[in-house]
Amino acid sequence: MGRNTVRNLILPEKEYRERMKAVVEPYLAKRKREGFCEREKGNRIFYMCCLADRPKGVIVLSHGYTETIEKHVENIYYFLCGGYHVFMPEHCGHGRSYRMCSDKKDLCLVHVDDYQRYVKDLLFVCDMAAQEFPQLPLFLYGHSMGGGIAAAAAAQEPELFSGLILSSPMIQPKSGSVPWLLACLAAGGLCLVGKKEEYLTGRHPYDGTERFADSAACSEARFVYYREKKKKEPFFQMNAASYGWFWQAVRLKRYLQKKAWRHITCPVVIFQAERDTYVSKKAQEKFAGKLNRCNKGRVKLVRVPGTKHEIFNSGMDILERYWRKIFFFLGH
Repeated sequence: MGRNTVRNLILPEKEYRERMKAVVEPYLAKRKREGFCEREKGNRIFYMCCLADRPKGVIVLSHGYTETIEKHVENIYYFLCGGYHVFMPEHCGHGRSYRMCSDKKDLCLVHVDDYQRYVKDLLFVCDMAAQEFPQLPLFLYGHSMGGGIAAAAAAQEPELFSGLILSSPMIQPKSGSVPWLLACLAAGGLCLVGKKEEYLTGRHPYDGTERFADSAACSEARFVYYREKKKKEPFFQMNAASYGWFWQAVRLKRYLQKKAWRHITCPVVIFQAERDTYVSKKAQEKFAGKLNRCNKGRVKLVRVPGTKHEIFNSGMDILERYWRKIFFFLGH
């Protein structure tokens, strides 16, 4: 897509909500189907499939921690306009997909028993997409936690993907004021003594008090748009991780840095946010370096100035450059 085409596509901050309601949501409504699929009997994965008018590829979108499909409606819209069908599941423990918590009424806690569950579920949906559109190249887009999951998926079925887009990927989550090694030891120990489903220290259920100033977004209009949706829907109100989730994030990090990078064969682009307080930039750079070692230079690390963790929730100028690079990569 040309520069002017991309610029005209990006929604401006002014009247953002109105444009989403009048343009983007109706556009998707005409092209989407929603439903559940099961990799394991009884564990229903909610997913959306949206069809582009003149498709040249398929994108499977892997969302981040505490996110849902609705968080990525604008992203789905851009991919569709660019000519890509989109498949997007909600990961286990998120949105309308199945939960692993013993307390089924607690919709705020994100918990998983094994990070490989995320990877296998994602690959299940990727296989669905590949079987439905075998003539089209398949790409993975992963943000944050979903980026770590996507990277693991690309390592486990490398022949399936034509490209991998990682936006602020969670190669390693940050552990706040607690040193990483100490946080790992504490999470592992607490899981061993039966506290894997308890909230991480200092975390709590959703209370509706999210503030833009504390968020991972640079665009207030985009932050407010999703916050309104989250307040209205209990299934969207994931707010904190369990010790079990954190321990699985540790295991995922080990897998990515020790094994996965050796098996990813498709071209990769990694977008890194300048002011990321959620995931380790050093871990991203280390991972990118390892990938380039065996991927013959087909891995690019793109640093995006002026951004927070959710690069896709930035202002128009940043988004224009971000999406131009994405579409250029897809057309490589």
